Amino acid sequence: MLQNLKYILLGSLLLAMAGCATSGRTSKDPGALKYPADISSIAIEGHKTYALQNDLLTLNHSSDEAEARRTAETALKASAFLAREYRLVRPPILHNLFVQMGLRDRGLCYHWTEDLMSYLDALQLRSFQLRWGVAHQGSDLREHNTVVITAHGQPFETGLVLDPWRHSGNLYWVIVKDDKYPWKELPREEW
Repeated sequence: MLQNLKYILLGSLLLAMAGCATSGRTSKDPGALKYPADISSIAIEGHKTYALQNDLLTLNHSSDEAEARRTAETALKASAFLAREYRLVRPPILHNLFVQMGLRDRGLCYHWTEDLMSYLDALQLRSFQLRWGVAHQGSDLREHNTVVITAHGQPFETGLVLDPWRHSGNLYWVIVKDDKYPWKELPREEW
């Protein structure tokens, strides 16, 4: 019984230290990397680019196809680049623990959001609008942050979640309302 209690306490401590985001989240992080760095040499699978491009185009059928392709390529390449830059440890929750312990500088979900947002923002999108999604805001253990992209002028709920944290740099995307997280839009002034 004592042995089981020890494992429960250790597990609880690890979870407490491994929360995706902390209430100290700030976009003015002094440890932030300087982005966007050149990611043109990053190799990505063509079928992923095509799939994401098509999903972006379904947000608004009058969206610019070339812009959707650039956006898809950038999101996929930046996610792969950031995984290397963060010296990622899998699974994401373990990497979070390394960040909390000071063994890694970046890689919490809000770091991914800040850095991916920088790459996408540099595209100066016209057909699409970048937004910051947050779920369980204020919870040290459950808060999660991500980029949400919508067709320009469309509601947040119709957007596409772009989440590189969830699968350790392998970009995951899904429509906001279809995701398991209860996403809310973080006002731009809070980025």
